Amino acid sequence: MITVVRSGPFWCALAVGKNDSVDDGLLVALAARTGTALTGIGQGGFGGGPVADVYADESRDIVLIEATDPDTGSKALLVRADSEERAIAARAVIGERYRVRTEQELRAQAREDLGGQSWILVPLVMAAGGAELEPGTAELLREALRHEDEDVRAAAEYAEEVARELRHDPMVVAAAQEEQELAEVLRPALPVEGEEDWVTVRPGVPGRAIPRPVSWWRVPAGVTDPIPAFTCDQDWLIEVVSRDDEPWREDIWTAEDGRTAIHAVSHAELAGRHVAVHGQDVETVTTALREAGLLALDGPPAGLDRTAP
Repeated sequence: MITVVRSGPFWCALAVGKNDSVDDGLLVALAARTGTALTGIGQGGFGGGPVADVYADESRDIVLIEATDPDTGSKALLVRADSEERAIAARAVIGERYRVRTEQELRAQAREDLGGQSWILVPLVMAAGGAELEPGTAELLREALRHEDEDVRAAAEYAEEVARELRHDPMVVAAAQEEQELAEVLRPALPVEGEEDWVTVRPGVPGRAIPRPVSWWRVPAGVTDPIPAFTCDQDWLIEVVSRDDEPWREDIWTAEDGRTAIHAVSHAELAGRHVAVHGQDVETVTTALREAGLLALDGPPAGLDRTAP
């Protein structure tokens, strides 16, 4: 079953390099400085956009999140702790081990040449870690949204989406649950070879096409993706979490009875984020999507055929 990680009120976050990852050395250093040992509890995400590797102590007093945005490669380490002292200690340890960048440093760099490095806005908001953006950062985003350069405006819109996602508690699939039998709605008509044996809405994948009608929806710009809240409220399970290095992003949730599924899809060939629903109780899901402001499509989104591997 999916785990929704809830943590203390004290947050800190630091942007790190694409190749910087949590390792045993960092965990040992954090244990020495904070007085509690962290272990990996699983992989997951915030419902859309950034994905997460999550580490925590047994009582969840400290949660360490390695958040990665797969579209830009931006990465940040987020700490949520039960005390200010522990949050500060964890931040210090991370700063000693990696070449980190703070929200303030990234904002200053962005102001130097926003037109020439517009995608710096993504690590900038990730360095806030889901907390409220500093006034200077919020103002910079507003300026970028009004910028004469279309690329800058697009980067600002995407950065706002990432910032919204990071405000959610991360959802995690525990390692021990990864070997569970696939939900009924995700089983292909015939057995397929390989590790990825679930059905997919991606075209051109032999034997894994969804053998049933699919309801397609698009998340308009400026509309908050409702999937994280809906699946959490309805106790849905996250069955598939996309890998960081894949251009095709498809996260999949299933209802508790295993008979209805939601696929959240992103790819460079698609204009924005899309949602596909199929199974026994499609109507309940689509009603929630419609109320949340998503746009119903007559069929698969334009460009889906170009996402084939």
